[in-house]
Amino acid sequence: MKTKLYILSLLLMGVVCYSQDKISMKNGTSLDVKLIEIGTSNITYKELDNLDGPTHAIDKSEVFQISYNNGKTDVLGKYKTVDEAKDLIVSKINEFGVDRDRSSLTLQAAFEENNIKINSVNAKGRIVNEGDLWDMAKVVAFHNISKRKDNVFFLNIVTYKIKNTEKELSKLVIKMTNYEAAESVLEAMKDLKIMLKKE
Repeated sequence: MKTKLYILSLLLMGVVCYSQDKISMKNGTSLDVKLIEIGTSNITYKELDNLDGPTHAIDKSEVFQISYNNGKTDVLGKYKTVDEAKDLIVSKINEFGVDRDRSSLTLQAAFEENNIKINSVNAKGRIVNEGDLWDMAKVVAFHNISKRKDNVFFLNIVTYKIKNTEKELSKLVIKMTNYEAAESVLEAMKDLKIMLKKE
């Protein structure tokens, strides 16, 4: 009887040790973990290959989705569909975006599949500077919003610029006149990258 209980406990330990949860981050990385607690602002976990090691914590705002070992998922990202994220990005850039060199020109953004194009337009809506296409599915890094004088804010996104059929790694810089709008564009872009990566 003792042998059967010992074998049963060993089998159960194996199931527990090999059951894993997955945290998908907004920056595109994912972690295979054993979740400890999902709090109001933090998620605590242990690394799957070091369950006896330290407990780690990450801010929930950095997490897009949690996939549990039972097959269920929780989407923590604000935008649940690609179109919802794209619409927000376009509307905020069109409302608060200005040309980097000429403040009299505003920005006009549009998506072509998974690439964003941002043109500079004059007061009549005529394109003055035609923008390049930028691949939003292959973003390498999102930098923090850079605040400048006169309530000007810069988004800096490292991704691939597409010219003709060539792609080159470069930095997309978007100048905006509203911090909350810049923040919401950055959040939507992070969610969008995760959703595009899954397609």
